[in-house]
Amino acid sequence: MGVVLTRGLAATGLLWLLAPGALAADTHCEAYPDDCIAIGEWQFSLGVGLGGRSNPLVGGDTIPVVVLPQASYYGERFFLDTTTLGFSLLETERQSVALVSTLGLDHMYFNDVSLGNFVIEGAGGSYALSAAPQGQGANNLSVAPEDSTNTPNTTDKDGPSEFFHKKSDTARDLEEFVTLDDLSPRRLAVLGGLEYSAFYRRTGFSVQALSDLIDVHGGQELRLGLDQRLYRGRNEFTLAGGFVWQSDDLVDYYYGIDAGEVAQVPDLEYQADASVTPYVRFDWRRPLAERWTLQATLHQKWFDSAITDSPLVDHSGSTTVFLGGIYHF
Repeated sequence: MGVVLTRGLAATGLLWLLAPGALAADTHCEAYPDDCIAIGEWQFSLGVGLGGRSNPLVGGDTIPVVVLPQASYYGERFFLDTTTLGFSLLETERQSVALVSTLGLDHMYFNDVSLGNFVIEGAGGSYALSAAPQGQGANNLSVAPEDSTNTPNTTDKDGPSEFFHKKSDTARDLEEFVTLDDLSPRRLAVLGGLEYSAFYRRTGFSVQALSDLIDVHGGQELRLGLDQRLYRGRNEFTLAGGFVWQSDDLVDYYYGIDAGEVAQVPDLEYQADASVTPYVRFDWRRPLAERWTLQATLHQKWFDSAITDSPLVDHSGSTTVFLGGIYHF
């Protein structure tokens, strides 16, 4: 039975695969079995640990990341890697072209429970699923109860008691608020398109051109990533970097503010442009036992001004960390 290297996600959702020939793949997989999957077989793992993702929204709570299930299957053409479905159109020893569908992540900052509670984007661990406790998600954005006596001062004493604080360090430093209830839901988008990936020795490269498949925002996304794996004894290190370009329709859907959402404070209306978000990710893995691997992950991304200029956003980036054990079934 043949084997293929696991599709590490070189960018947010990006894939690389293909060892340089079957013999090289078999040799690599004997030394590093966690990297590989037998063709035609399912593989499952479950990560448990401590982790979280910072929320860039004004008053946004840290998003817990504590359980990371993963499921993978690779056939001769069809493959599934947790949140990514694909069909290979062309494969050589070092390159691949495939049709893929995957999930967007921007919705996670706006919802109490979302994909962001149970995934880590980027290389070396792929997307992984878990569940977040109710009430610990991202929508706890400086919300004051209606009968609160601690409502901050505003220029309008009759203004709403549930609000976003406008950023104090922007050019528009005003004490204006918009109610959470006035915000339209930011939904999860399913993206699909074409992927090109290449692999040489321990270096992977991938680029995906994706579009909204279910008409959530009607936007497009271009993901490009490069990752490098290093091995020192029983330790494996993965360093990845790249960027995600997002169209104005996509960015405006999540980070823009429509006039209808801020009827009481029209100055907060905001229309976002296209953005480019660079990122880096570092992973360390070490086998502990036959089925257990210790893993530490750090992921950092920096938002474009098209996102940070939004009155909804209070931070220039987002940081994700995770430390835990991965059990391989």
